[in-house]
Amino acid sequence: MDTILPLAPFVLCPLFITALCIPPIKRLAQALDLVDNPTSAAHKSHAQPTPYGGALAIALGLSIGLFLCVPLLIVELPAIIGAADRVWTLSAAWLAGEFLIQSVGLTSFLGCGMGLFFIGLIDDWRGLSPLTRFLGQLAFIALLVYTQPLFQLDLLPELPLLNALLSIVWIGAMSNAFNFLDNMDGLSAGIGAICLIFLGFAALLAGEPGIAVICLMSFGACCGFLLYNLPPASIFMGDAGSLFLGYTISAIAAYLSQTYSETHIEPALRWAPILLVSIPIYDFISVSFLRIKRGQAPWIGDKNHISHRLVRLGLSRRGAVLCIYLATALSGLPSLLSIQLTGQTLWLWCAPVGLCLTKTYSSQPNFPICSVCTQN
Repeated sequence: MDTILPLAPFVLCPLFITALCIPPIKRLAQALDLVDNPTSAAHKSHAQPTPYGGALAIALGLSIGLFLCVPLLIVELPAIIGAADRVWTLSAAWLAGEFLIQSVGLTSFLGCGMGLFFIGLIDDWRGLSPLTRFLGQLAFIALLVYTQPLFQLDLLPELPLLNALLSIVWIGAMSNAFNFLDNMDGLSAGIGAICLIFLGFAALLAGEPGIAVICLMSFGACCGFLLYNLPPASIFMGDAGSLFLGYTISAIAAYLSQTYSETHIEPALRWAPILLVSIPIYDFISVSFLRIKRGQAPWIGDKNHISHRLVRLGLSRRGAVLCIYLATALSGLPSLLSIQLTGQTLWLWCAPVGLCLTKTYSSQPNFPICSVCTQN
């Protein structure tokens, strides 16, 4: 509790800033005609034109919140890392500077993330071809992996080039996985918030207070956005927000995976931070598989996401979103416990994911290829 309480302002500050920014951003988006029209594609699930701009509110919440919290970092960071003296000292200032610049490569991390943000923003506003969008994402993700090896996975350390390529694939796939998940009100941001809070606690257990603060501030910004994005949503974050959210979560998961690989004897623990995001991984892989199986391009939207399947099984949209929230939390908890118990409960993450798969598919014997998939 003594460690958690000093972290509360890092959640509340971006939460309130994000929430305060959304009303004027909504008006600006409507004035600029930056609006998602439900008639523009068959897979849209909302009924009314809804402004984009939530991503800008999240970005402002994070950046302004970080600026305002720098003095607080200088005072509180020694308490967060367990130092005995919580006074304004040069050593505390050095710790805050170490957090901001060196320990987590914040400059490169946020710079590449903003690159993905602007790619998504242009795509929301004017539209980009799939190839242009892919090449832009690839460039910024490769730049992060090249300049900051800390954000690489530690799966094949003896083959550094292949390991770097796998890291690029991981971050790119997860960035788009959260973009895929942004198919119902509150879904992508809510799952992102759950993943971020788990990753924040995983970072604390790993002795990474800087990463923990980034996770908790991002969690707060997502919660501020969710005040306006829960059903019925009055604003969307668009590709700009979902790409940035997936990028942030996957890069931090890779960082923590490497950290646990270096600091723990149990090799399985390198998978724990990655399995915290098992639900987005499942949705991305299953939807891509179904689209390819039908001869459809994976990036063409449809209504075969896990959320749509749950609705077809009888849940309301709000119920489907809450069900996926619960599955995300239940799949993250065993991974977090495994870190605390040195890998002893890592296998338990399979239970909620398996339950989710069973619930999704068992009620329809041939569900992936039956007519239920094509009704919408």
